Amino acid sequence: MRLSLGSRRAAIAGLSLLGLVDSLYMLAFTEGLSRSLACPFFGRGCEIVGRSPQARHLGVPNAAVGALGYAAMASLAVWSGRRRGGWQPRLLATVALAATGASAWLTWEQKTTVRAWCFWCLSSTAINAALLPLAVSQL
Repeated sequence: MRLSLGSRRAAIAGLSLLGLVDSLYMLAFTEGLSRSLACPFFGRGCEIVGRSPQARHLGVPNAAVGALGYAAMASLAVWSGRRRGGWQPRLLATVALAATGASAWLTWEQKTTVRAWCFWCLSSTAINAALLPLAVSQL
């Protein structure tokens, strides 16, 4: 069954909002607004990853970049309206590709550098992997 253009855009917006909540939860911890994280399956792994030097790149929290990316994808999916084409779908696909690449890199860093796993980070990776084909299908 093939989803309609509107259904795909709604799915992108929904997944992006889910990713936004995930990123804001991690950001609250990374920035010290929360003392601990619930971490299903990985014990204290989420806290280890969230407090590691790899939680920031160029001084910017990864979770903040993720939150901005998810907000942008949700906005672009909704803003594209009912028509095909235009610059919004191209920018949406570009942001989704960048987010998927960043997620892959950060997952590799969890394994090789931090040596801990974060449920919320892996959830974000899964969300980005689901968003990419939906975003590309908008082209």
